[in-house]
This record gives sequence, C-alpha cells and structure tokens, in this order.
Amino acid sequence: MSFHRPLLQLAFLPLLLATLAAQAQAELPPRVPGCEHGTTTVQIAECRSKQIDLADQKRKAYLAEARIQARKFDLDASVIDAEQSAWEAYRSKHCGNVYELWRDGTIRYEMSAICMLEVTRARTIDVWRAYLTYADSTPPVLPDPSQ
Repeated sequence: MSFHRPLLQLAFLPLLLATLAAQAQAELPPRVPGCEHGTTTVQIAECRSKQIDLADQKRKAYLAEARIQARKFDLDASVIDAEQSAWEAYRSKHCGNVYELWRDGTIRYEMSAICMLEVTRARTIDVWRAYLTYADSTPPVLPDPSQ
C-alpha cells in the first residue's frame, strides 16, 4: 500500500500546479493598456497619473455638456452636481480601500491607480448614457467615451 502512495501523490501534481497557477494569475493586477513601457514603480505611477488626469478631463467635459443638456430639458442641473459629489466620495473611499487591501507591497499604487482609472471611465460612460444619448436614432451629443 505504501508503494501506491507516491504514485497517488504524483497523480494529483498536475491539479495542484494548475490550482497554484490560477491563484497566481488571480493575484496579478488587471491589464490596463498604456503604461507597459514603464520599468520602475515610479515610471508606472507617473504614467497612471497622466491616464487618470486625462480620464478626469474627459469626465469633466462630459459633465459640463450634461449640465447644458439638463437645462435644455428644464431639468435641475444641480442634481448632476449632487450625484457627482456622491460619486467623488464613492471613488475616494472605494479606491482608498483598494489601496489598503494591497498596502503590504508597492503594487498598492498600481492597484489604486487602476481602480481610479476604471471607476472614472465608467462614470463618464454613465453620464454619457444618461444625459448625452437618445432613445431613438438621433446621434449622441458627444461621442461614446469608451472609444
């Protein structure tokens, strides 16, 4: 019976290796294009910071147009400002928590930056869909921000 134990252990080796590989892959940060050429943590952080700044500029432009559209339809544009304030608090808390989750390594900067970038891009898309598109075939006021 002791002869079969090593063979049995070897039989489970591929399963163990596959499980470990899947766990390692799950721990990698999501791939967000644009900063692949950075070779140091500082270079990647600077690149992500520029990406976040550009995403914030786009979000602000879409929000400005959303306020204009709201007024055209006799909507209270201050509601857009209130929802934006709530969203900013959400982004700060959520991505701050992501930073804390990864606090034991330099990856915390990348994970937090990716969070900020993805949440900001999603907000811009939400604003576009809610205020800058139409239910019929009328072209949107601004282009799809995801393009």
